[in-house]
Amino acid sequence: MMLNPADSRPLYQQLAALIREQINGGALAPGDRVPTEADLSERYDTSRNTVRLALDVLRNEGLITSQQGRGSFVRSEPPMRYYASLTGSRQRRLEAERKRDTFGQQIEAQGKRPKQVSTVETVAANAEIAAHLALQPGDLVALRRRVQYADDEPLQLGDSYYPLTIVQGSKIMDPADVAEGTDQVLEDLGHTPTRYQDEITWRMPTAEEATALHLGPATPVGRLLRTTLDQNDLPVEVYQVILPGDRHVLLYEVEA
Repeated sequence: MMLNPADSRPLYQQLAALIREQINGGALAPGDRVPTEADLSERYDTSRNTVRLALDVLRNEGLITSQQGRGSFVRSEPPMRYYASLTGSRQRRLEAERKRDTFGQQIEAQGKRPKQVSTVETVAANAEIAAHLALQPGDLVALRRRVQYADDEPLQLGDSYYPLTIVQGSKIMDPADVAEGTDQVLEDLGHTPTRYQDEITWRMPTAEEATALHLGPATPVGRLLRTTLDQNDLPVEVYQVILPGDRHVLLYEVEA
């Protein structure tokens, strides 16, 4: 099939659609090498620039990856599943007998090795965080920052904000890994996480996020902002997780 100049879509989008169809239909299987820019340019009688733009589209969608000096390949691994409704599950924590947090459980269930690198600091809450924690802007909160990995590849960023009056002196203030998970620490402190409120938005990453997550150009991220409320409906944590759009599927299980 050739590109159609009469089509309202730009030529690069037409070409991206053709290659996408080949990937989704199995003509290009996971791990297969995508034809070179020169081959695609000749096959579809179009410019190399059109080909580059088409491949950029597919790369940003997470369908293909590029390797320096080797070319482009169909992504061989499916996107990681982020089970939002199970993250923080008390039942999962109890089943793990305080030995595994829910992030580690999710990554291991998908055949990967989880790792988290954390830092902790005390900061002044901005207006958004303060509103979610029922505090005043400028009130001090504990901020626990995490870079979360799967098989040593950065997968997501997670920032947790806690009222300092609740977590001061607890394991949450120690950057060392908390094997049982911070939700369990909150429960031990008398604040059992009981329900969550999620806000999900999509945007382009900041420069810092793109660097930390090794993002390619024009790769969007999902931002999930979760407010945790305890048994007294008191907000005890605001958790912001940044999910690269090219490597995640966000899943919820909702009872009918």
